[in-house]
Amino acid sequence: MKVGIIGCGAIARGRHIPAYLENPHTQLAALYDPVPGRAKQLAEEYNAAAYENLEEMLRHPGLEAVSVCTPEQYHHDIVIAALQNGKHVLCEKPMAMNAAQAGEMERAAAESGRLLMISHNQRIYEPHWKAKELLEAGTIGRLLSFRTFLSHSGPEQGCGSESERAAYFDRFEGNGGVMLSVGCHRIDLIDWLFGERITSVMAYLQTLDKRKSDGELIRDEDTAMVLLRCESGLSGMLYAGWCTYGCTDRETHIFGTEGVMKLFEDPWSVTVYKKSGEKIYYDLSAWAEKGSKGATAIIDRFVECVRDGKEAFVTAREGVRCMRVLDAIAQSGRTGAWVDVK
Repeated sequence: MKVGIIGCGAIARGRHIPAYLENPHTQLAALYDPVPGRAKQLAEEYNAAAYENLEEMLRHPGLEAVSVCTPEQYHHDIVIAALQNGKHVLCEKPMAMNAAQAGEMERAAAESGRLLMISHNQRIYEPHWKAKELLEAGTIGRLLSFRTFLSHSGPEQGCGSESERAAYFDRFEGNGGVMLSVGCHRIDLIDWLFGERITSVMAYLQTLDKRKSDGELIRDEDTAMVLLRCESGLSGMLYAGWCTYGCTDRETHIFGTEGVMKLFEDPWSVTVYKKSGEKIYYDLSAWAEKGSKGATAIIDRFVECVRDGKEAFVTAREGVRCMRVLDAIAQSGRTGAWVDVK
């Protein structure tokens, strides 16, 4: 299957390109980036065609599928163009800038008859699969509440030079804040892990430390604290941040009537603390070393779905639902009130 990459930045170079090169069912055929020379440099390395015009790239002979790895603000137009040109699409998270855009992308996929999958890669992490299995088995009894964290030192840390890091938010401030970039992962995970739709939210969104090159704080939040209610009455809190310096915090704690489950308390682990005093530890580091590779397994799932004619591993409908929650969080951050998810 001939595949293409739209947007040749860090996420493409670190995840999508290596995954397609290693997958025995795909040929990396075409690369597009509007920055002069960026696609050409990679194309020469991987024996692919380079394009600086998107429409020309989408007409590459035999091209069947593309990964959209551009900044978030460009997802909507590019995904729709790719679908209308008959391509299957794997779109990096978040799906769009808001639910209205996401809904238009979902409709375009339905009209095109092509697969649109969203790259919410938290679903492929083995600790999350193990936790879902244990929850469904009733290991900690009836669920009471949860808290989940996903924070790191910021997206600018992926830039190669100090000057690029300093200017990162000058170029990409229009992509939204930490909830769109990071929090979307946890919104999708809550829905999938608990089998619960989030129905209302209360958000406190702050800008604590991220600045543009002139020293001014960025426009959008770099830290988010959100309370969430689900349809069954299950409730919890979410913390997403770009100001966690020195480590990445990705723990999730789930509280039940028979104990507590902790995900990523140690790297790549699930630990169950039973109220009887028993502790059960699942070491999943071997899976991480063998299969994680920076979450490239989500790309393999996309290829499998296209080849076998399966429903997307993360559907456009689920992507739209995630965007509706994010819209509600943004509204709550502005108003300081509980907001129902539409």
